[in-house]
Amino acid sequence: MECLQTIGTSDREYFVRFNAKVMERRIPLFGTIDLTRQCNLNCVHCYLGDRHHKAGDISNEINTEKWLQIIDEITGAGCLHLLITGGEPLLRKDFDKVYRHAIRNGLLVTVFSNGTCVTEREIEIFSDMPPQAVEISIYGATPETYERITRVKGSYEKCMKGITLLLDHGIRVALKTILMSINRHEFSAMENIASRLGVKFRFDAALFPCLNGDPSPLDFRVSPEDAVRLEMSDAERYRRWLSYYLRTRNFHYPDSLYVCGAGQASFYIDPFAKLHPCLMTGRPEFDLLQGGFQDGWENVIPGIHNQHNGIESCRNCQKIALCGYCPAFFCLETGNEKVRSEYLCEMGKHRLESICNDSTEGEWR
Repeated sequence: MECLQTIGTSDREYFVRFNAKVMERRIPLFGTIDLTRQCNLNCVHCYLGDRHHKAGDISNEINTEKWLQIIDEITGAGCLHLLITGGEPLLRKDFDKVYRHAIRNGLLVTVFSNGTCVTEREIEIFSDMPPQAVEISIYGATPETYERITRVKGSYEKCMKGITLLLDHGIRVALKTILMSINRHEFSAMENIASRLGVKFRFDAALFPCLNGDPSPLDFRVSPEDAVRLEMSDAERYRRWLSYYLRTRNFHYPDSLYVCGAGQASFYIDPFAKLHPCLMTGRPEFDLLQGGFQDGWENVIPGIHNQHNGIESCRNCQKIALCGYCPAFFCLETGNEKVRSEYLCEMGKHRLESICNDSTEGEWR
């Protein structure tokens, strides 16, 4: 085995090579499990739709024993990084058992939460077995804006208390937001909250329709130009985009529709034991109540990469590394995974313009 110090390879180069090997060998290194569709909020942009229309699904969610079995199976298959999400995963009464089992299996666990359900129970769990991070979504810097989005009175205060409780006990926290037309005016204030707390902050503006096809979340999009302007206004975010572009601009994309790691190095399991390549695509699907993870991973999930004749105009486009190219996203927005999202295309256009118009262009081009 090559030694990093001996061969003088940088961390970045090493991980590029490492990830290439993972993809080549189809090791399911990155997993996401959606513990529940339950949520105590009712966010206007939620990809699951109105929470009151999801209540009937909860009774069909798999039990603790099955989740523990699934965690054993994904660990055996090579999973290392596990994201536990929902819904609101902390609402599951067996969250403690599922989370601890994942940690004991050696998985590096990140938890996505809205922060409003953090109690002494969660503090005890996370203090005993720390996660990589608890990532909490904040939708505004004031109760008015936050609760206009969550549609639950008092949720802002609960979220802030949850964040404070975690930080006071030394639990690693990261904050994130979905940039929308109704919270855009508080973006800087949300960044300031994260800065004041000393935690990382990120945002995403690429709202997409609900998984059931409801397009209403798109009503809250900000313009691609505005979203990119905010991205590039931060020096570190700008450097990350520039670095990523320089690494990938000469990459030759294969003649396939899906060119990402979904189904190659990552997977998603919903609360009903359905295995998918990722959250956003409903197919191919494998029922883990009918067979084991390895069977689904080897024999069904690879089907996503058997779709050839990708979108020619996208594959040969210099913006493809910057737009967030995703056929599953396209399908949700346009109804056809081969019809691109003009919103994402515009995002890529403005990112490329921002990079190419930078005063240091001559130094790297």
